[in-house]
Amino acid sequence: MNIAKVNVEKSIWIAAPRDRVWQALTDPEHLAQWFLPPALGAQLQREADGRLSVLMGPMAVGVAMFEGFDAPRRFTSRSLPDNLLTTTYTLEDADGGTHVTIKVSGLESLPADAVQDRVEPLGAGWEKALQNLKAYLAGENLPHPEGYIAAMYGYRREAKQIFAVERSIWLKAPIERVWEAVTDPDQIQQWYSPGAPWRLSALEVGGRLYSYDAETNTDSHVQVIEVLDPPLQLVLRAQSEGAEPEHVITYRLAEENGGTRFTLTDAGYEREADAHSTMEQNAFGFGMVLENLRAYLEGSDLPYPWGF
Repeated sequence: MNIAKVNVEKSIWIAAPRDRVWQALTDPEHLAQWFLPPALGAQLQREADGRLSVLMGPMAVGVAMFEGFDAPRRFTSRSLPDNLLTTTYTLEDADGGTHVTIKVSGLESLPADAVQDRVEPLGAGWEKALQNLKAYLAGENLPHPEGYIAAMYGYRREAKQIFAVERSIWLKAPIERVWEAVTDPDQIQQWYSPGAPWRLSALEVGGRLYSYDAETNTDSHVQVIEVLDPPLQLVLRAQSEGAEPEHVITYRLAEENGGTRFTLTDAGYEREADAHSTMEQNAFGFGMVLENLRAYLEGSDLPYPWGF
């Protein structure tokens, strides 16, 4: 497969005028009705600069930047935080209704080993989204209320028997500095869980990274180091709590454009009963984690100071 030429394109005919379809695609109040999974309990907000955010209680998580409007014919959106994927929306009059086409490009900017794992869920996510859009405009129940935003924006990887959420961000910092920030428990507390201390038994295979509660003298969120390859890769296996399945969390670091590309992969959802909803929520959560990490390394205020 030639990664440089990989695009995803989906289309659908909708029995509604172009102006009405345009409104459903660009107006946050209408967009939220078919775009967001009802179980998420969230809303959408579009800022004056085009930034589209998902609102969950006090949290506003940016997912895309809308731009290039040519109403009611065409516009584009770029996935946040790094604008890696570009989605182009084209609307055309057809047979008394509207023909909608979306084209996703930019997959070549993702890690090469992850591109194929993303193509299928990304395409399936957009097929569901367009079917929901059609049902919403027809006043019908949504055929896919389970959620698919994480797949549409390239945050999901699916291979044979493996479901994972993966988020990536470019950081203006040397790779050694990023490695230090994601492996030193004192620094992890600063950007990942302000106010909640972390401990590390040893930075070695078999070492335990965990959150410590001094009031109850208990450990939680225990993760055991399985692979240690500084400053390029850290693989942690999260010890299950109760009946929860174990997850494997992988940090990958690579030098890029004078800074560092940091990629976080969380695998193990294939064993969960409500995998789709959980992946949707965690895809947003990990996006917030990465934006906090970037702010911490830049010496800026954390956008999500209450932690996760």
